[in-house]
Amino acid sequence: MSPSAPLLLLLTPALLLAQGGQSIEARQAAVELTCPPTQWSMWWELNGPALMRVREHALRPQELPEFFDYGRRRSMEQDLLAPTAEQLEGEILPALKKALDSTSQRDITCAVMLAMAKIGRNHSDFRLIDVFAPRLRVTDQEVRETAALSIGLAGIVEEAELQLLTGLAFDNERGRAATGGKVGPRTRAFATYGLGLLAREARVIQANVLASLCSLLEDDAVTSRDIRVAAIHGLSLLRFDLSEDAGRILQARALATLEALYLRESGPAQQLVQAHCPTAIARLIGRDHDRAAYFKELFAADLRQRGDSSRSDDIARSCALALGQLAKPFDEPDDKAAPENRLSRLLLDTYRTHRDQQARYFAILALGQIGGDLNRLALLREFDKSEHAEEMGWVALSLGICAASRGPDSQPDATIAQVLGDAFVEHKDPDLLSSLAIALGLARATEFAPQMIARLDASAAKEELAGALCVGLALMDHQRAIAAVQTALDRATRRPQLLEQAASALAILGDKTVGDRLLQRAAANERNNIASFAAIMSSLRLVGDCRHVAPLAKMLQDERLSDLQRAFAAVALGGIADKERLPWNRGLAGNLNYRATVETLWNHRDGVLDIL
Repeated sequence: MSPSAPLLLLLTPALLLAQGGQSIEARQAAVELTCPPTQWSMWWELNGPALMRVREHALRPQELPEFFDYGRRRSMEQDLLAPTAEQLEGEILPALKKALDSTSQRDITCAVMLAMAKIGRNHSDFRLIDVFAPRLRVTDQEVRETAALSIGLAGIVEEAELQLLTGLAFDNERGRAATGGKVGPRTRAFATYGLGLLAREARVIQANVLASLCSLLEDDAVTSRDIRVAAIHGLSLLRFDLSEDAGRILQARALATLEALYLRESGPAQQLVQAHCPTAIARLIGRDHDRAAYFKELFAADLRQRGDSSRSDDIARSCALALGQLAKPFDEPDDKAAPENRLSRLLLDTYRTHRDQQARYFAILALGQIGGDLNRLALLREFDKSEHAEEMGWVALSLGICAASRGPDSQPDATIAQVLGDAFVEHKDPDLLSSLAIALGLARATEFAPQMIARLDASAAKEELAGALCVGLALMDHQRAIAAVQTALDRATRRPQLLEQAASALAILGDKTVGDRLLQRAAANERNNIASFAAIMSSLRLVGDCRHVAPLAKMLQDERLSDLQRAFAAVALGGIADKERLPWNRGLAGNLNYRATVETLWNHRDGVLDIL
């Protein structure tokens, strides 16, 4: 386990608050999961950001009322609020480079490299690889692995980047020359993730990267689970051009490698690695691929082996998640032998009888992802029969996803809305209410918005519930909730999770003042409270825009601020200037079997999915 966490951080502002003025090393040792692993909120933590799409909303042009056409609305005549090319070249990249050149402090160094990588463009005076590569030689492990990942995340597809990442991943002569010695397994794993990120859409290098990733999986000398899991996920990131024979050949090679690894007889330790194959395959092919039927039957057969003690529960969990992405809805109840009908019935049976609780919950979630009338009815029945708050929370979330699968242009599902809304009014358990709030938002159940607002007003001291209520109100686009969510934001002085969720909700609802409000708080009275400052900057990375670049760049250079505060200012700048509108790690986080994680993937400290 590495001794300290850089701002690869989820460095959860909540953790900062709990640990007060301790060193990062001391805070690292104190990190623990904040909720039971079977709780629905762990799935939402990884998958919710892609569903919320906060950056898209934050950068959307402002809508103004048209006073002279009876309430119709028109868009402002303005560009998106993303930073301009001139700002990137003249303000943001120079400010980040200056901060990096002026310090070797870990937090600032890591935060700045990641911010520059998210921008993903060379400056006229320097190349990003020339900024990152020297940090591969420093003694600090977190700096080295951050530099490796940043090369891939930047997505600048040139020969130097490809050769350097390949050398690091294989610990070969090129990699050792870059690091000044043997490349450690953590750095190799981060470089392997970097290879997948670099080649996501870059078809000119996909054949080379594919060969490298397959080689790492096929070489028995590569024993590190971190490296092998990274290679699996690297393959799952590749988006091949299936309109051409070359793209189809490459995809077939990736599938063959993952299939062979999955079918290999292995002990428990390697079964954890194998458990990442079903979801990786599902990401690669989706529901309509020619081989989808084969893989659905393969994963269904393994899911049925619930009594086989030689098979890890992680395999069953991943198979359930993969079927949620591969199976299609089937709405002919009398044709029980139809393949799609059998798959949904298997998932329902898994939820009812499987020995592993997490496999049960992933199976019921998969039914909502598949959708369709029969699965909808099954979910409604299971929700009605649920007796425990935890399982009700999962079924509620699945119902919300099922309702949302009908699309934003369809009429909301009145039955699902009523069932979820009645439960919201009836129950008191905060965790269940949080799930119901999210589900009501996904189902666009605006008729229950007044009850949600009333509960929000009364839940100021319950951070997780208040945050979920803000998100739910935003997901249903209830404009009348803006004032209540603004009040929640104002109350979140020492509640960092609520602050970020309320700020995100306001961005989704179209409030273009939220970034200004956050900056005012940072400047006025939050500088002496590192947790609050971190939460503000973490929120600004999501809701900020081009108007906030100059004050954040100034904070980054302000030596009166602590190193952590300056690092979080870099985090905010990187988020605002991000070339992506969706979370950079969505391809890794989406539908992940996080119970089969390894240290470099997700550990709530310093895995790739812990990076802001």
